[in-house]
Amino acid sequence: MANTTSGQINPGRGVSWRAIILALILIPFNALWVQSMELLWDTGWPDAVSLLFNTIFILLFLALGNLVLRRWLPQWALEPGELVVVYVMLCLSTVICGHDFLQVLVIMLISPSYYATPENQWEDLFLRRLPPSLIVNDQGAANSFWEGGAYLYSWSALRPWVVPAAMWIGFTIVLLGVMMCINIVVWRRWNDQERLTYPLLQLPLHLTKPGFQLLGRDLLGNKLLWIGFVATGAIDLLNGLAHLYPRLPSLHVTHTVVTPTTYPWLAMGWTAVAIYPFAIGLGYMMPQDFLFSCWFFYWLWKAEMIVGYLIGAVQATAFPYVDEQTFGAYAGIGIFALWTGRHYFGRVIGDLLRGSSSSHDRPQALLHQIGFGGMIVGLFILIIFATNVMGIGLPAALLFLGGYLLIAFSITRMRAEFGLPVHDFWTSPLQIAVNIAGGRAFGARNLTALSPLLWLVRSQRSQPMPHGLEGLTLGERRGLAGLSVLGALSLAIIVGTIAGFWSMLHLGYRHGFTLNPMTDATYLATGHIFQRAAGWLTLPPPVHLERLAGLLVGVLFSIGLLLMRQRFVWWPFHPAGYAASSMTFMGLLWLPMMVAWAVKVLVLRYGSHKLYRRLLPLFLGLILGEFVMGGVWGLVGVIGTFDTYRFWPY
Repeated sequence: MANTTSGQINPGRGVSWRAIILALILIPFNALWVQSMELLWDTGWPDAVSLLFNTIFILLFLALGNLVLRRWLPQWALEPGELVVVYVMLCLSTVICGHDFLQVLVIMLISPSYYATPENQWEDLFLRRLPPSLIVNDQGAANSFWEGGAYLYSWSALRPWVVPAAMWIGFTIVLLGVMMCINIVVWRRWNDQERLTYPLLQLPLHLTKPGFQLLGRDLLGNKLLWIGFVATGAIDLLNGLAHLYPRLPSLHVTHTVVTPTTYPWLAMGWTAVAIYPFAIGLGYMMPQDFLFSCWFFYWLWKAEMIVGYLIGAVQATAFPYVDEQTFGAYAGIGIFALWTGRHYFGRVIGDLLRGSSSSHDRPQALLHQIGFGGMIVGLFILIIFATNVMGIGLPAALLFLGGYLLIAFSITRMRAEFGLPVHDFWTSPLQIAVNIAGGRAFGARNLTALSPLLWLVRSQRSQPMPHGLEGLTLGERRGLAGLSVLGALSLAIIVGTIAGFWSMLHLGYRHGFTLNPMTDATYLATGHIFQRAAGWLTLPPPVHLERLAGLLVGVLFSIGLLLMRQRFVWWPFHPAGYAASSMTFMGLLWLPMMVAWAVKVLVLRYGSHKLYRRLLPLFLGLILGEFVMGGVWGLVGVIGTFDTYRFWPY
């Protein structure tokens, strides 16, 4: 394992070309699989949870196949570091092509041409005002993409897409490059000084054990793992068969919605009751204070809504300002992480300006040079693109990009520290600003120019930034050089972006995205992006300065919780639980988080850390069983072109 105790890093081994080539071969097929599952046949949502079931599924079978090679063709067997490279490249490319990233981008490019009507005024609001290089304004291309049955691989079919695709692919690669550069800057601070634990890396670390250690008592050689695996795998097999053949019995573990019918209880909205076995497995690896805070603050939000109704504030002022509080909580966590690391970042910047580094620090100094230099250059390119190409005013561009990167940074921090299981963060900095200052504060020109960027902030489920940091850390723990892993991740960004864009066009022209009304394609085209911008333009929201109080409460409360957590070891409330508990998916996970918290409390109080480690394979088995069966049903649905059982989320 790389040395992480003194701020220095072990130079490590380089990344082999055969691992990179294998990953690059798998990336396009993985993109087709993910987008077919999520947008065509509705057979699985791998990027709707932090640990991606499709990449764990692939990694498991690569690891098992590697055991066969090691037995019969040892020269062809992959080393642990090579398995890690394939895994992290697939993770990053998965979220790039995911449901809330490139899928929304490609739909955004083509939706105005297909769905513009006199009633929604999209032609006047967008098609005639946006730069033609940023959208596909071609009726033939729109019909082919949405209705299918067309041939993509001809110049006449590709021509309308070439310029917009090139522009947005370039923008996406630069944006992802900036994220990776931020990861490089904070990497050593979080790993060496704060020693963040990265709970989400435990399962891939076990699956990439060297040699035949995969069959040891920590994983596949442990009976507890197989108990968990068989239990969850059998549940999902049974439920999958019942989905195809409704007369068969099933065991319902996904959510059941309970909605009160009388006030004041109706004010708290719906409540989901669910037992997701994989979520209990993930929760077992998370800190106790975070698990407690997830379900505690979930019910505190409910209590706030009831109190707001009783005092008449909900109807009058949208109390308790959930969106604003949540955004403030995320922002507060990110700001606090930057503030506590200010001396480290200042020292690194000073060393870079002086050009001082000893011989053993040169690999890290080079990484910091790439990080700071790439971040500055990348941000400059993004700002030029936003202002000169899109026509956004400089203050609005800085607000949007700065707010987006701050939330991405906060999510990355939260996953690195305690393994945030979901981050379906729906509130963008632009939405918050419009809610507070009103639509007229930005002006029609800015709102129109900003509309093509709303794909980026629809939801943060497919957030690439934490996967980049986790990839660097996982590579280091398997003895790989940071620069080599960075190069592999950079290739994954470039190839994954191009492959994700190609996959969307291939699936659209072949099948059409109006084929299955159960999927989100039509909803993404008509219910988001331009629909939201059109609402701001035709009926600008009024000023609501009282929402600023909700934002400030979120920032100050989260920072206050962090300060209390630093001062008192016994403090049970974590701001990340406060931030995450308002999200839709945490509304599905509050009960599994409570179960995991209760189990962990009992194990550590009446057992020991030794007992905790002995039981870990059982909970890894819960995850593996669901992820393997989720991958199987996802493949069955894509191959058979029909929807199948999904173990998550609905």
